[in-house]
Amino acid sequence: MNKLDHLIPKIKRNLNKFDKPGVLFVRPGYCVEHDWPTHEEAIVAVTSQKAGKVKLPAKIDGTSVEVRRASDLEQFSHDKPSQFSQLADHRAEFRGGGLTQFAPAQASVRPNISADVSTTQQKKAPIQYVSASIPLTPVTGNIAITCHVSPDAGWAELQKFIGATKTKLKVSMYDFTSEHILELFEQRLVGKTLKMTLDDPPLNPTADHSDIVTVADLKAKIAKNFTQAWALVRSSPEADTWMFPTAYHIKVMVRDSNTLWLSSGNLNNSNQPKMDPIGNPLPTDQATAKKSDRDWHVIVESPDLAKIFEAYLDADLAQATLHAAAGPVAAKKKPAAKKNTPVPKLGGVGDAVAGDFTFVAAKTIQEPVTITPLLTPDTGDYQGAMLNLINSVQTSLYIQLQYIRPGATTTAEKFTELLDALGAKINAGKDVRIILSEFQVLKGGLEALQGAGIDLANVRIQNNVHNKGFVFDHKKVVVSSMNWSGEGVLENRDAGVLIENATAAQYFEAIFLDDWNNHAKQKMPPPSTTTGAKGTKATKAAKGAKSAKRTKGTKKKT
Repeated sequence: MNKLDHLIPKIKRNLNKFDKPGVLFVRPGYCVEHDWPTHEEAIVAVTSQKAGKVKLPAKIDGTSVEVRRASDLEQFSHDKPSQFSQLADHRAEFRGGGLTQFAPAQASVRPNISADVSTTQQKKAPIQYVSASIPLTPVTGNIAITCHVSPDAGWAELQKFIGATKTKLKVSMYDFTSEHILELFEQRLVGKTLKMTLDDPPLNPTADHSDIVTVADLKAKIAKNFTQAWALVRSSPEADTWMFPTAYHIKVMVRDSNTLWLSSGNLNNSNQPKMDPIGNPLPTDQATAKKSDRDWHVIVESPDLAKIFEAYLDADLAQATLHAAAGPVAAKKKPAAKKNTPVPKLGGVGDAVAGDFTFVAAKTIQEPVTITPLLTPDTGDYQGAMLNLINSVQTSLYIQLQYIRPGATTTAEKFTELLDALGAKINAGKDVRIILSEFQVLKGGLEALQGAGIDLANVRIQNNVHNKGFVFDHKKVVVSSMNWSGEGVLENRDAGVLIENATAAQYFEAIFLDDWNNHAKQKMPPPSTTTGAKGTKATKAAKGAKSAKRTKGTKKKT
């Protein structure tokens, strides 16, 4: 339960007071000061971008009212609900923080997308998840690990990894829309076996072409040595049954059954920009990096670990092939089309990262290490491991995620356990630092996070963060694809590794701290203008006092 939920009955009782021209949504929230939430609760009225000043009460039943101009996403979700639903079905980052919204004109709750899937999805029949039934056993030994990040060294290391393929490559991927990566595959994998399970999300704004074009080109180039199937995702236009509710979100490749590539990033231009600032620096590197995503990657040379992941990749491909879509769905898109429906351009999303990058080379480590495979939705492996890791923190926990989306459904209860454990470490005074992307700001996401018990004094926003990484006590690191939502932690296909090695942990930690100090800010990116009617002015002094405490880093429980 979110701490803001107690405001819902008050909003319902007074919804008629917001039924005025220009008011789109009403929801619980917090007052905002200096573009950051304070601890003072508020009823937030979101008004149309075209509306002028909307006169509303400064307070209702003792709670401040804040009037905020709609962001591009909020306006889009109101004006084009069907298109927004289709987008948010597959891209959970666009759903916002999960706070309940009310549409005053209808005097009814506007449900979260996760609880109200599109008509197309409702027609799809679920099938039972089939696991590879191979234990996710930790591997221990003197294992070579190559740690690296994007935009710094992702493309350089990816070229080496693909280029070293001797006989076969197996790929499970959410998105593959980059022309330079497609060309790499076509140049290096001819005559070798390529097997791929692929999702088909809405087109990334940086995409060169759609996923279906990628598949068509690989079929033409690699011919009989290429096997591919569309992942069984409820929101995918290429599947007529489903095993995963929101996304086949995994980013894993296994080369020659002996080497694993695992990442938080996809095979697209934003996650793997075509740049090598270490080996081939160019004057354009900073500009390219600032528009690209922060992602963590790892390459592990371990046949034992590779074969564990390979078994799951094989099982997914087998199920996707067995339940492949019938003709009408399979033929929905023509391979000749170079574009499918893109994600709309939204203000504040994808803006350049603040500050210049200090690019970091990849680091290959060959030391004693224990590596534990983590997979969802295989029950308990990721959630249970993460809960134990958070509870075991003695000194520090550094987290970099695209977003944290507190859930309100029963399926998110185990995810809520993670948030409760994280909040407990913050309240205990541990060195907890959390970097989130601009997606956390959308639709009250920061306020929902504070309502879930996470002190925002420990949070900063960094544009274009796509990472899903954790460093525990300078000794252990998790590199993964799991977004922090109910679906990402429990239900979608995602993959990660827990690496217990101080050298690896401190490699990623140093990059995190550079991001924290030079690229992440305690300020919401635009648009986040509070137009505040009368309520903002009336509570300015109180909010200012609380803001001063927050600026000093006071760990106040909420």
